[in-house]
Amino acid sequence: MSKILKKLLKILKWIGIVLLGMIIILMIVRLIGKMYYNRTPADGINESMYLDVNGQEQWISIYGENKDDPVLLFLHGGPGDSYSYADFKIWRKLAKDYTVVNWDQRNAGKTWLHNAQDSEITPELMRSDLEVLTDQILAYTGKDKLTLLGISWGTLYVNDYALRHPEKVECVIDLSLASSAGIYTEQMRQDARDYCDGSLSYEDIIATYSYDFFCCAENDKLGITDPADIKKLNEGVKQVYLEWTADDPALHTLAEQYDPELLTQLQLDPANEALWDAYKEHDLPIDAKINAKYGDQVHFGWQMNIFEADFGLLSSVWCDPYYTLPELCRILTYDYDNNSYSDKIDLLCEDFAQTLKDDPAYQMPFYVLQGDHDDPCGIIRNYYDSVTAPDKAFRYLENGGHSSPLLRSDELAAFVHDIAEKKSN
Repeated sequence: MSKILKKLLKILKWIGIVLLGMIIILMIVRLIGKMYYNRTPADGINESMYLDVNGQEQWISIYGENKDDPVLLFLHGGPGDSYSYADFKIWRKLAKDYTVVNWDQRNAGKTWLHNAQDSEITPELMRSDLEVLTDQILAYTGKDKLTLLGISWGTLYVNDYALRHPEKVECVIDLSLASSAGIYTEQMRQDARDYCDGSLSYEDIIATYSYDFFCCAENDKLGITDPADIKKLNEGVKQVYLEWTADDPALHTLAEQYDPELLTQLQLDPANEALWDAYKEHDLPIDAKINAKYGDQVHFGWQMNIFEADFGLLSSVWCDPYYTLPELCRILTYDYDNNSYSDKIDLLCEDFAQTLKDDPAYQMPFYVLQGDHDDPCGIIRNYYDSVTAPDKAFRYLENGGHSSPLLRSDELAAFVHDIAEKKSN
């Protein structure tokens, strides 16, 4: 028995030595990586700081290879979903053309880590935050205007500001333009009405819009308000799921359990917490499991695994020059579903999107990079077509989803470089 115990202790000892060695190696790699990425280009800038923005100290980083380059401000998505713990390598690819400012918005990322607040998030406060921050960045960099780059929610934030303050914006670049900004055409609305009253069949809708119509379009934006009609559209979702899973018995059984009535009641009474709990327990897990396997049949979604990023996501997180290890632990375990924005997302998105719909006339160049699987029913392209601007361009990322413009950073850098060249010429 003692021999077995000695062998076991010896094995545990060597396991401990190996683990300790691996930890030491990882820490050395992290130290070297942080030192490397903390370097400042000879003629450039590499700084990070907190700025007082409406009573909260909010974090920004500034990186550029040449201080004379134009300034680009990035606005992340969410609201409240910062990527500053991992995205710095992306902005350094853009730094060949711009001095890039990365901003963690109110109660997000390092701003939240440094100075979390429980103040009410309102559209007016968010607009004021960007106005104050932009003025500080322009003063700090000595510029009169800047380029705004936004992704998802950030596109609504960017475009709203550009339309209200054209004198301070050189150019607008939208990545994964939020579907809230989309314009649902009257033809779509009429087709929805015709489907609900039986003039158009399920097959007619699929032939015209693919599965997007049922799985992506939001019923209120289609102008459907009658409970029976809303239920019919939701029954279309179930029919889609049944078709997708016809050859998959396990998922087909789940699809049969999908409850359109529950979703209908929730849409009619979105403030009902009991309905939300029931939806999260019943329909939402079914949605998740079916879409995980078949969702690429709908032209909407994330599509791309984050670990397929072309900039090495894990090494970016581990060697991030701005985060300490305790900060990384806190931000990577942050509960985004219950943050200070969780009950304000719809309000913020709809409020900002309304500005875009009311006045799609931009006084500066306007560019969009969108995944081709991230344009439900073509509403993003439809919004782009409605925009007037001195110059504009739209590019689809092939087989791209909502996150693809960041994860495929080389293609993003090429897109931004083309814009910078066009501006310089």
